[in-house]
Amino acid sequence: MEIDKAMPSLKNQAVNGTKWTTARTILTAITGPILLIVKTRYLTPAEFGVMAIINIFIGIIGVLENFGFNTAIIRKDEVTKDERSSLFFLQVVTSIVLALLLVVSSPLIANVFDMPSLTSLLPLLSLSILFNSPVILFTAFLEKEFQFKTVSILHICREIILLVSTTLLFQALTAPLYAVVIGQVIAVGFNAVAITIAAFKYNLLHLRLHFKLDDIKPFFKFGVVVGFQQVVIQVTHNVDEMIIGFFLPESILGYYHFAKNLLNKMRQLLTISFSKVLLPVLSKVKHERERLIRGYNQMSVYIATVTLPAFVGIALTTNSFIPIFFEERWLASSNFFIILAISYIPYTISIALGTNLLYSINKPKLALAIDFVTNLAYILLLLLVSWLQIGLYPIVILYGLYMLVKSIVTQYYVYQQFNRPFFEYLKLFTGLIASTLIMVAVVLLAQNAVLNDMSVYVDFIVSVILGVISYVASVYLFEKKTFHDLVGMVANRV
Repeated sequence: MEIDKAMPSLKNQAVNGTKWTTARTILTAITGPILLIVKTRYLTPAEFGVMAIINIFIGIIGVLENFGFNTAIIRKDEVTKDERSSLFFLQVVTSIVLALLLVVSSPLIANVFDMPSLTSLLPLLSLSILFNSPVILFTAFLEKEFQFKTVSILHICREIILLVSTTLLFQALTAPLYAVVIGQVIAVGFNAVAITIAAFKYNLLHLRLHFKLDDIKPFFKFGVVVGFQQVVIQVTHNVDEMIIGFFLPESILGYYHFAKNLLNKMRQLLTISFSKVLLPVLSKVKHERERLIRGYNQMSVYIATVTLPAFVGIALTTNSFIPIFFEERWLASSNFFIILAISYIPYTISIALGTNLLYSINKPKLALAIDFVTNLAYILLLLLVSWLQIGLYPIVILYGLYMLVKSIVTQYYVYQQFNRPFFEYLKLFTGLIASTLIMVAVVLLAQNAVLNDMSVYVDFIVSVILGVISYVASVYLFEKKTFHDLVGMVANRV
């Protein structure tokens, strides 16, 4: 990658960081779907709908709890002992206030969505907010020092504990929703203790009884922009579920949340390994614009090479992989999978990298402006569709269109920063798009001509094999350089 060439002194750190975040991502990608499979065995679609609402409010509070300070910490050249202490006490107070706010508002939330169980579930889950307080801050300090190995190992342990504890609690408790919530609290509690010990081990805290507003001003100036942006993103990406949960039965929300949740895990798998390391590295080379944009283009192509066939493949095989990996009762979510899988393609390729690049060149306000305008337009249109009550699928399709438009707008302004035409960005993916279309044609032909009457297992296995072969062959034909680059990366890791 060009970024590595630009900054040889950072190469080992970047490679090591990528290695450990990749390992973390792979493990999460394994445990996440396994836990989801377990949940689909014990939770009804209606209970999945309740979990969707819980996740929405916990996600929003999680962003408010952090509010961009972690990004500000990583970007700042040096964080003094006084600043670390002030940030810590601010973090603790913020977490306590937000936890109490969730407890007090839980009856209101339960009444709005007509989900009585939220009255007791949300206060219980507020414990995770308190436990997460040191995790947010101490993780930022560790990542600033490129301690990705430690962070990744602790994250992997947390995911394993979450999987094991939740599974055991499903067996022990008669109320499956409580098993999910208590398992989450246990996992976050472990992570809080472990990450605190690690931060002290690396002598990164130097905490003492000290708090001054002047200490946090440098972080607040940048963090408030990033934090507000993250709040807007969190609300925007969940407002569709809030509206579905308000107007439609819990089971419908459950089917939709199931599809969206699984696809989000895929999206994270495809982007987090790169994006987690990308911000610190990009921040170091932000003044070398030409090499920066070339490295950015390369990263975009690499992600697209995997993203296109992955999401399109899900859309092609949804009617077979759902009964295989989950249960047939979840087939009602198949249409959601098809619409959302296609919609996630441009978003996965574009947003994580584009936003990180804007942060690295000190353009957080531009990133915020893009989010604000696109998100506001989406929310207004969504409210209009909901008010007209024209059905469920317009809401889902509108969410897909929102991701497409936001991706285009983000990349347009990214390229503006480098005085490059937006058409140049689109040309990066012509060979990959052609390869994907060939894959689609091959798989659909096989499904309609040969696999139509076969079992779901045969349909899935043959479709995957034909899809992989046709796509890889097409990439070799249209994108030889990308093909050899990725093969070389895989060979070096093996």
